[in-house]
Formats: sequence, structure tokens, C-alpha cells
Amino acid sequence: MSDTQQLWNDYAACWSAAPADRLAALAAVAVDGVAYRDPGTEVSGRTELAGYMAGFAGAFPGHRFRIDDVLEHHGRSLARWTQLDEQGGTASAGISTARHHEDGRLTDITGFFLPA
Repeated sequence: MSDTQQLWNDYAACWSAAPADRLAALAAVAVDGVAYRDPGTEVSGRTELAGYMAGFAGAFPGHRFRIDDVLEHHGRSLARWTQLDEQGGTASAGISTARHHEDGRLTDITGFFLPA
């Protein structure tokens, strides 16, 4: 597994992390000023992103993300992901892109939801 694949796996785990652990887990994979956007929101900074993730976890209890594929080059990456429900079934799917800081962590993330 590549370092970038592992980074995306660790980032995906932040979405379903225990509330007390989420911010620290996010700090390991994203810079403090990380920008995040998807069709429903745009947030700036790890604290705001952690709050958005907490809202997701509250709205979709027991759901988690699986990273299916990662492509990378020139400090950018693309991850294809699946949102899994409590039973491990597919709830949704999407693609996220990111720009990486020089230390490898995520600095700018954009998520896209694929049509059902």
C-alpha cells in the first residue's frame, strides 16, 4: 500500500472516529488550515472540518468510508470511495480530490458524490 493510500485510509477513518479522538486523528492527516468542500458545504480549518465530520457521524450512525482506489501525482491525489452502512452495504459512492502539503498531509480537499 502506498503512503498516499494509507493517508486516505486514515482520513476516511476520521469520519467515523470517536468524538474525543477525531481532531487528533485529523491532525495526523491534514494541515491546520485544511480547506474542505463538497456539494453541501465548504469549511476551513481542522476544527471546522472535525465539526462537519461529527455532524455526518450523527446523521449516519454506524456508517464509515472505504477507500477503493487512489491515484496520485505532482502533490495531488484522487480517491474513489464508498460509504458503507451499518451492515457493510453501499450507502453511496464518490470521488475526492486533494492537494497535499509538502509534508504529505492534505491541505485542500474536494468531495464529489456519484449518482446512484
